[in-house]
Amino acid sequence: MFLIEHRSITGPSYESTSVRHRYDVRVSEHSEVPGGGPGTAGAPGPAVPPPPWQRLPDRPGRRRREPISRDAIVSAAIDLLDSGGFEAMSMRALAEKLGTGAASLYWHVGSKDGLLDLVFDAVIGELEIPSPEPERWQEQLREVGRAQRDASLRHPYIVRLSIGRIPMGPNAIRLSERVLAIMRAGGVPPRLAVQGYLLLIAAVNGFTLDETGVGDGEGALPPQEASGKQEAADLASSYLASLPAGHFPNLVELAGEYALADDNERFELLLDIFVDGLARRAAAG
Repeated sequence: MFLIEHRSITGPSYESTSVRHRYDVRVSEHSEVPGGGPGTAGAPGPAVPPPPWQRLPDRPGRRRREPISRDAIVSAAIDLLDSGGFEAMSMRALAEKLGTGAASLYWHVGSKDGLLDLVFDAVIGELEIPSPEPERWQEQLREVGRAQRDASLRHPYIVRLSIGRIPMGPNAIRLSERVLAIMRAGGVPPRLAVQGYLLLIAAVNGFTLDETGVGDGEGALPPQEASGKQEAADLASSYLASLPAGHFPNLVELAGEYALADDNERFELLLDIFVDGLARRAAAG
């Protein structure tokens, strides 16, 4: 289950009070949409109304000696996360990077959690989604999966950041609209289109989380280089081949298949299995 958290700013200390309910919806209004460009989820388009649970402050701009924008804050936060991961990301470190005070950051983004909502949506805005071509919808869906994986590899923390957040910022809304347009143009029924889209996100997230090795705490393993992955796969293959064939006939016979460590090949297989199965389901009505 998720948890909806209603927060209110109380005084200059930026302490908050919370009322907790059973769903956690982590979304936010983005008056400024980082990223963008032709074919991206962050491309300019109609204004997206904020969901009722948005947590960013709605304040008029104020005059500053050194102007700072929400876009600049988000861009700097992404730089910090890209270079040092979650451990490097703090409001104090971000303020130092921007040459300002933490209070200025809170004025623009409300809270660290609100800032992470903005970061999440900014990364979503990097995805380039093609216009629907009904005869190519299956390949286009594969392109969506590849774009999501590429973004996750550029920003290895993003899958972890997505946990517990419902992506409903402006870029996420536009991304969903464009992907659903591809699927519906290909004749995918309504419920299968929505659930297929959500399951594609989940499948790619799971693959890239394993691929990047990003986790919580000191026990998290760092991502391996290709040579290290192949060595580990070869060790696993050799071990399985050495098992008693009388007790583990399938593992012994198929041990060589465990030596496949090419992430690109494995990911394309994942996409084929997913998209082919979705297409068969859509054709069956």
